[in-house]
Amino acid sequence: MSSTSSVCFLDDDSQRELDDLNKRINALQERKHALTLEAFQVHTTIRTLQSRAAHITNKTAPVSRLPSDVLAIIFEESRRLLIPWSNVVKRPLSPEVQLSHVSSRWREVALSTPALWTTIRFPILHKEAATMAYLQRSNQAPLSVHIGPRVSDPDSLRFITAQFVPRMNQIRELTFDTDERQELCALFPLFAEEPASILRRLKICCNDTRTASGVVPRLDIFKAGAPLLSDVRLSALAVGLPQCSATTLHLEPQPGPGNPLSRLAFLDILAPLSATLTTLHLKGFISGFHQEPGSAPVELPALKELLVYGNTLNHGFNVFRNISTPAIRTLSLVNVRRQGLSSIHKFIARTSPEHFQHLHTLRYINCDIDDDLDVYLPHATSALTELAVSIKHHTHLLRLLLNSDRQAALHGVPPLWRNLHTLTLHVSKPLDREREDVESDEEDDPPPTMGLLLEVVQERRAVGKPLDLLRIEGPHARSFYEEFTTLLVKVHEDLHTELFSASLPSSVDVQDSEGDWAFAAHYIGNQYRLFMFKKHQQFAPGAPAIHPRGLPVMVYPSTHTHVP
Repeated sequence: MSSTSSVCFLDDDSQRELDDLNKRINALQERKHALTLEAFQVHTTIRTLQSRAAHITNKTAPVSRLPSDVLAIIFEESRRLLIPWSNVVKRPLSPEVQLSHVSSRWREVALSTPALWTTIRFPILHKEAATMAYLQRSNQAPLSVHIGPRVSDPDSLRFITAQFVPRMNQIRELTFDTDERQELCALFPLFAEEPASILRRLKICCNDTRTASGVVPRLDIFKAGAPLLSDVRLSALAVGLPQCSATTLHLEPQPGPGNPLSRLAFLDILAPLSATLTTLHLKGFISGFHQEPGSAPVELPALKELLVYGNTLNHGFNVFRNISTPAIRTLSLVNVRRQGLSSIHKFIARTSPEHFQHLHTLRYINCDIDDDLDVYLPHATSALTELAVSIKHHTHLLRLLLNSDRQAALHGVPPLWRNLHTLTLHVSKPLDREREDVESDEEDDPPPTMGLLLEVVQERRAVGKPLDLLRIEGPHARSFYEEFTTLLVKVHEDLHTELFSASLPSSVDVQDSEGDWAFAAHYIGNQYRLFMFKKHQQFAPGAPAIHPRGLPVMVYPSTHTHVP
């Protein structure tokens, strides 16, 4: 007999017992459900009471006694933090989002502070939903917008057209960060006819290192004008800038030596800014072969600061044949080869005293200076007040200074560079002891470089033109600083010294710092590229290990120490 048949023919006692058991089970299940509901309610009540207790306890913390407006100022300063992307799985939360998740009061303050939500990085940190939330929370405050990379797909272009282009009258700082020229070609037409009424800072970066085929067409942007634009950072690409009165122009190293910007394209960029430009940094590659003879230089009457990298000169471009800088006060030369540097020195000597009579700061960073450098350079730059040189690269320049001071002391005449008050030493590599026989009687003598520097300091004082400040900078500055200041104490030499130590790889611009507005865009863009590369390697281990263009260099903050 089956079990089903046996159930159907239970006797009365068994049926009564079964019914009783089912009633008890149902009662227990109802009680379990009630207890579960009560446990949930108790848990919710506990969490509510704990939240209230924490709220009361938090009031005793000093930060809780800060007024909301002061807390908002602290929040705004916290946005300056640049945190490395250590997590490969997901991107980090922005500082303003993290702050809004701390407590109910902090969230209330954060959401009621529009300035916290004005920096949008699409799509690096903010996808479409996050971007919409930021635009709403910013409440019409001026925006800082970072677009790219990887935005050439139709959906991204539609979103940019719908949300960013109509808000150009609200954007104060704009960065285009692309990996391919095609991205710029897709983005620029969206903004070509738009006016940028409050735009002050513009950065256009392209990391496409592939050699371009044929003539690269010029890309125009903001043809309707950008009257307040004052700071422009460009990759070495032919870009048509809007009508503006920019005071700062940086030509960045990208896209690289295989794609130099033509001399004519560079002058087309420079000419509209010639009347107002005060700062010009040339780091990118410019081609100048067979085009310079007979050309008139662009006059830059307001230019005060000029920085030239060796990259700019490697394709035949001659700086001072193409630009005239009658009012220049600071000239910085970085990684310039011997031939290019000799040409610059000859031009300085030939045009003196009509030019460079206002030059107060001359900086040489890792340049190839001729050993037979003559006194014509100090004669032509007699107004110099600050000289910067790299240790191990430019000791012969220090010897020139020392020998000219000795000659002045011998003949009782004023020294060359009589106004020199600040000497800056750039230490890019560790300084060796430079001794062959450490067991000699002179083992306590300083290394030759430090000995030479000490002689310069003492001879300056002997001719009545003592240095006011010795500044030591660079990634390996601290050890040199500590050893040399110990030497100064040992010889009882009183000299004001200053340390500026930066832990930067050698490939990073010595002028870059976290205080520069464009540094954050550069840093976060490169962190994103490294993040995507690591993510690709983790989730597609069999794929070819191809590094993305513009793979970042880790940059760490500088420390500025003032020592009396």
